[in-house]
Amino acid sequence: MFVCPRTRGPLREWRSAQAGITYPVVGDIPVLVDDPRAFLITHRKAFGGAPDIRVTQSPDPITPHLPPSLLGAPGGLGQWFATLGDAGPDAVCVGFAQRHAPPGFALDVGCGMAPMGRRMVALGRTTYAFDVNPDVVMLARATLCGGSTTALLPTHKVGLKKVKIPFTPIPSGLNFAIADAARPPFAAGSFPWVHLGDVLDSCAESVGEVLVASTELVAPNGILTFHTGFNVRGTPSETKPNPEDELAEALGAIGFELVEAVDRVPHVVREYDRSFRVRFMYCGAARRRA
Repeated sequence: MFVCPRTRGPLREWRSAQAGITYPVVGDIPVLVDDPRAFLITHRKAFGGAPDIRVTQSPDPITPHLPPSLLGAPGGLGQWFATLGDAGPDAVCVGFAQRHAPPGFALDVGCGMAPMGRRMVALGRTTYAFDVNPDVVMLARATLCGGSTTALLPTHKVGLKKVKIPFTPIPSGLNFAIADAARPPFAAGSFPWVHLGDVLDSCAESVGEVLVASTELVAPNGILTFHTGFNVRGTPSETKPNPEDELAEALGAIGFELVEAVDRVPHVVREYDRSFRVRFMYCGAARRRA
């Protein structure tokens, strides 16, 4: 499934003859970025000669996969979380895909800890997931695919606790890569279902480039699912259209039709034992015209 991110041409043993690049594989994860040599140097260990990915911090590998009721919030906040059940943005987008996506492969763009990738595999789809953050990709793979039996959860800014991973390891069907969402390493039209989670809110000025690159991967009549809080940069203006209308117009301009949407879906993120963040997301599904 993977192709050269520069040329979108084929790879043979991870080498692109057209680009003259052999892409490295670190811990069974291909590093498919524009300049892999510079990338490995930037992310190598602080000491030692062999290129290796340096784990610089420990993001929360467990709670992105859990419903709000299991996040341990106290008092009335915890009671409200319990009423939400599993109706977060990922679950809403899974519902969209079950109703609208043709059968076949699935892709989780900017996967983070791959909570959507895990759901895609649970639906019986062979799934590809990638992120440009190597620390997160390698931690997600170890957490979900049996590379580790325990994980470290942040308790506060300088505190961690070790917990047992509560998931059954995924033996096959979930394939990770380190890659840039603006230059994804896949051929156009490869996936009946592509998902964009928080990516649109975190790619700053390249939001348009990422949206176009992701939609190019959707097969004809396939589905793009997404959720966003519209937390994107830009110049404030009184005449600026509603972001929902603006997104629908952008999707229409690149050959997609919005087929279903739900607004103000609570997205609960546990940051630490005493810190939770709630955003209300706009979730949608758009079909690529044949």
